[in-house]
Amino acid sequence: MTPPASPARPDPDPLRSPRFLSEARRKLIHLGFIILPVALLYPILPWPRGRGQLRTLLIVLVVVAMTLDLLRLHAPRVRQFFRRFFGEMIREHEQLSLLGSTYLLLAALLAIEIFPQPVAAASLGFTVLGDAFAAMAGRAWGRTRLFKKTIEGALAGFAACLAWAAFLAGAGHLPWVTVLCGAVAASLIELLPIPLDDNLGITLFSGYVMKLIGMPG
Repeated sequence: MTPPASPARPDPDPLRSPRFLSEARRKLIHLGFIILPVALLYPILPWPRGRGQLRTLLIVLVVVAMTLDLLRLHAPRVRQFFRRFFGEMIREHEQLSLLGSTYLLLAALLAIEIFPQPVAAASLGFTVLGDAFAAMAGRAWGRTRLFKKTIEGALAGFAACLAWAAFLAGAGHLPWVTVLCGAVAASLIELLPIPLDDNLGITLFSGYVMKLIGMPG
């Protein structure tokens, strides 16, 4: 008689597990997009400077990213190239759809078109930081499942959003109430199983919440 299988033990070093390392590599690229909201708030780059130039850059990047995605989806050689160099970082649902990075570029373009500049920067920061920390913490320490996510990951994402909100409010970019409501909205959208990519959902929903609450006159 085969003995019953023992329950799976948690990885003694979750930060070295293949699942976490793969997610960390993916999210390190994601975290690099923090330059977009920072560039909206501070003219730290020689180019693009200001909303107009950033819009031009994002339009070009979105077109390039979508073109590469279409080639990846329909051209076997391009698909093989992506699988060889980025295979472990491409999620299952992205095998037949746009990459998360493409959605993030599209979200950034929509944000600067729809929202006031500080709100666009705030919503993009929530997306970049909240989603990245939620995913990495969920991979490493997530145990309690909710809506196909983990409570531990959601709390880490919320903490990252609160840190970004504190920076924005402390630097005088937006009022405390506005950014706190934006952080809560971003964290809820990251957790809930909405049929929309997180990069678009977090950016647009948190941005609209902050825009509706209002900015100082």
